[in-house]
Amino acid sequence: MTLSAPAGFASSDLVFEENFSGTALDSDWNTYITSNAANGWPWNDNGSGGSTPGGPYNADYDMPSQVSVSNGTLDLTAIQQPISGMNQGTAQTFPITSGAVSSYGNFEFNGGYLQISMKAPSGDGAWPGLWMMPGEGAGSSGDNFEIDIQEGGFTGSGPADQNFAWHLHGPSGVAGGVVDSGVDLTAGFHTYGINWVPGESITWYLDGKQMAQVTSAQVEIPDQPMELMMNNAVANSNATGWHTALDSSTPSSMQMQIDDVQLYQKAGSGDTVTGASVTPPTTGAIETGTETVSGIVPPSDGTSDGTLYGTSGADVLQGTGADTMIGYRGNDEYYVDNVGDKVVEAAGQGQDRVWASVSYALSAGSSIEVLGTTKDAGTTAINLTGNELAQTIQGNAGANVINGGGGADKLSGFGGNDVFVFNSALGDGNVDRITDFNPSQNKIHLDDAIFAGLNAGALSSGAFFVGKAAHDSSDHIIYDSSTGALSFDSDGLGGTSQTQFATLSPHLSLTAASFYVT
Repeated sequence: MTLSAPAGFASSDLVFEENFSGTALDSDWNTYITSNAANGWPWNDNGSGGSTPGGPYNADYDMPSQVSVSNGTLDLTAIQQPISGMNQGTAQTFPITSGAVSSYGNFEFNGGYLQISMKAPSGDGAWPGLWMMPGEGAGSSGDNFEIDIQEGGFTGSGPADQNFAWHLHGPSGVAGGVVDSGVDLTAGFHTYGINWVPGESITWYLDGKQMAQVTSAQVEIPDQPMELMMNNAVANSNATGWHTALDSSTPSSMQMQIDDVQLYQKAGSGDTVTGASVTPPTTGAIETGTETVSGIVPPSDGTSDGTLYGTSGADVLQGTGADTMIGYRGNDEYYVDNVGDKVVEAAGQGQDRVWASVSYALSAGSSIEVLGTTKDAGTTAINLTGNELAQTIQGNAGANVINGGGGADKLSGFGGNDVFVFNSALGDGNVDRITDFNPSQNKIHLDDAIFAGLNAGALSSGAFFVGKAAHDSSDHIIYDSSTGALSFDSDGLGGTSQTQFATLSPHLSLTAASFYVT
């Protein structure tokens, strides 16, 4: 199938096309992954012309035998046939033999609109990739750029066969996500495209629909020649939760098909293309665009839920719908703008922060160190809830409801008529510190299931006492004004010891009026 020129480009802007005519791969392509990858992956040559990007997730080793051309189509076929190869210096046996091509050493380009017509493979573990990296000679540059035009198999809000996954990896961080396209990408050929303005922006397209966009305001945009790679990878069984993975239901053969590759560049744009079978654009003055773009743009049909993945560096993750954001290592920041957002952060992977512009509760097990609002001076009532781990939780100038959950939390209201909630089991490891409690503005909400014996409603004056310990049987909430310790004594002067559950500032004019029970 010959593709038409994308919107905004004319047929005269076409500078490169590969439609795979004939019965053999032409000289523009190699049947291996680049040997000079800028992100540090080795070629992993096995001495027989094979290669793999390497790492723990690839179940496949790519061999020339799995690359064929017929009837105007490039076929990359993954089969369940074990093969020995090198993986980052270690010999191993891969369960899948597959195919890949790259333009390494032949042609590369800097900017323009690239579009590829592909039929994606179907089956558990299918991981088709259309991606770009700095071209020949860029391996020692340390820039680590990678543009993923489509990286299939990622889990997201829709079925794996419908997920459109896009990424830009660079030295300043990563941008990316998984969008439910709403169509089965394995059922026929679909057109995957990027419009790359070097140093400024990259926009992703599927069948002519804009799916996502990043600008230099979010992450560094590459401005250097890059090569193209296309491979029919298969995710290993240890990739569960990241890709659909190789399992007993994986087909014995999965085919990735490509029938057209086109590159468009406008004359005078400053974009470049070099190598075999290309027609460089006419030189001239650099044109200045007129569109203003910012943020990550959702698909044109309004669907924007997806999964965003970080790297081992310090990432900033922000989606446009009910997104799952996974940061991995590094000091990551997450922007939550939808109550359906989910932040996933494992323990020991950096100092991580969530910035919320809506009320938000951390998921159980998510190791976030700071949960706060996007604007300290904002007056929107945003409620923030921690999980079983220790966090710093910060409100804004509005009326916030702040609940630390479990763990020894540090809570700050930042002004406004804030309420601090205590509804988790008491214990030595669950003593929260409220940094700015103001008795004239703030309240403490006590859960009667935890603070057993307290009557619902406003705390009675007889149940509150200022001192180091209860002085009669009715004293249940004890405030030590010399230390700020706030404790619960279930039986007053009875035999049960009091349990501290919070620390306030010392010497506050605290009374029973600051508490209520439900």
